[in-house]
Amino acid sequence: MSDQQLTAAAIIRFCENLQDDSARFYEQLAQRFPEHRRTFQGYAQRCERNKVQIVRTYQETVTDALETGFSFEGLDLPSYQVNLILAEGAGLREALEQAIALEDKAIAFYQDVAQRAQSLLATIPRAFERVAERRGQRREELEALRRSGA
Repeated sequence: MSDQQLTAAAIIRFCENLQDDSARFYEQLAQRFPEHRRTFQGYAQRCERNKVQIVRTYQETVTDALETGFSFEGLDLPSYQVNLILAEGAGLREALEQAIALEDKAIAFYQDVAQRAQSLLATIPRAFERVAERRGQRREELEALRRSGA
């Protein structure tokens, strides 16, 4: 656990980076595994929509007073980072395992932020909860693909 005090702006930057990195990862998977191109490209597009939703919610609801009066104290951002470099020659099964690990970390991050933001305007934690839910659905789809022997 970190004793660093993180502002909402720092959390939003982390979210933007997480979504951008995730989108690049899924685009890489789409190129490497053409038989699943549509699925992975859809995930990449969803990452962009998630990012827009979070940033828009932040811009619409967070004021300067709120920004300076609230911090995500104790949130340890490095614990939510995932290695998104797919090993050369990795097969689809390894790629899916890495994608599932990414989704697990992302879901945990968004749930943690939503919980810590409960004292803010309701739109803020709800935006994070919706992204966590969507990424949870994606995780289930990836798990099903992995179980199918892909």
